[in-house]
Amino acid sequence: MAQVLPPFCPNCGAPTVPGQRFCANCGRPFVSAPPQGANVPVSNPRPSTPFPPTSQPVPQNPAQAAQPWRNTGPTTPVLSPPSFAPAPKKQTFGGKGFVLICLLLLILLGVGSYLSAAAFGIHLPGFGSGNASQSSVTTTQINTTVTYAGVELTILSAQQSQSFNDDPNTTSTGMVRLSIQEQNTTTVKVSWLYANIARLLLPGKSTAAPTFVRANVGIAPGATQKSTVDFAVPIDDKVNQLILRLGAANEAQMDIPLTSHADLGKYSPKTIQPNGQMIYMGLNWTLTKATEQLSIAGQQAGKGMTYVIVTLQVDNTLSQQAITGSPFDYARLKAGNTTAAPKLTDLPVSFDTGEKGKTGTITFLVPGSNTALTLIFLPQSGADQATTDFQFA
Repeated sequence: MAQVLPPFCPNCGAPTVPGQRFCANCGRPFVSAPPQGANVPVSNPRPSTPFPPTSQPVPQNPAQAAQPWRNTGPTTPVLSPPSFAPAPKKQTFGGKGFVLICLLLLILLGVGSYLSAAAFGIHLPGFGSGNASQSSVTTTQINTTVTYAGVELTILSAQQSQSFNDDPNTTSTGMVRLSIQEQNTTTVKVSWLYANIARLLLPGKSTAAPTFVRANVGIAPGATQKSTVDFAVPIDDKVNQLILRLGAANEAQMDIPLTSHADLGKYSPKTIQPNGQMIYMGLNWTLTKATEQLSIAGQQAGKGMTYVIVTLQVDNTLSQQAITGSPFDYARLKAGNTTAAPKLTDLPVSFDTGEKGKTGTITFLVPGSNTALTLIFLPQSGADQATTDFQFA
């Protein structure tokens, strides 16, 4: 019975041709396999080699498998050189991967910078609430003026909103922003901090300190400027229910309702004209005016205190010059149980012969609860004590 050779050499996988007895590639002798369907007794040992397993490599080029072998000699057939599949290309990290890494580094640096700035309370434009749309703002005109430390402060308006995007310390439960104009009519530079002197009194009698202030620390003589002060106030609290308190805890404080045309007369200066007469060191003294107020240039009165400024007119009817000396040495103001020395004065220390109508002022700081006051000139060499009483209504 004719037998069928395997299509490939069991040893090296080279193709075979019918009738071939040896492998043209490795020289292995072939033993023909029985045709398909032939009955071969299992007990009949056959020195044959099994077909190569399917996991073995097979020719990559189909034309190569069909190519016949060329027999160039009686016993040495020559096979065309086998072709091999090209080695897989090595994966390389291209430009796209480099770009992705750069982008990732930039993102990490940006997030790190923002977190660092937030940790130190620095507001970065474009981050946080600044990118969100501004919630609606309601504006109430106030236009109320008071004097603090000699500077006229006018509360122009109050704005209320859920939040303010340009306030780095804004809350989302409600904010109030006050716009304040400052005018310095004094001859000195005046400085203060709204963080120390400004508070909002809420309807429940709790207080709110500023969350953010846009203002110069000081104001030059004769200058006018504007500032804004933000407070965290629940959105349900109406502006006309709020009170602005100006003055530090140890200063004379002023409570200003945030309504138009608020009555602040109790904080306005009070002036009287006592026309009190005294003779001191041979000179004629007239107390022409007395003013009570909560501040002088650059200074706010202490808590429970008030400034009293007396204006004096002096006539010298003597035939010689009169030297009275400094009012810091002889002038006093008695208010209740307190006798105060001057804080400021511009009264002359001497008066020429025949000089009349010479004026000057002396400023005292006394408890504000006393309305009955006494101006005292202490006795000096060659002069007895002199006094005059006056009273604020």
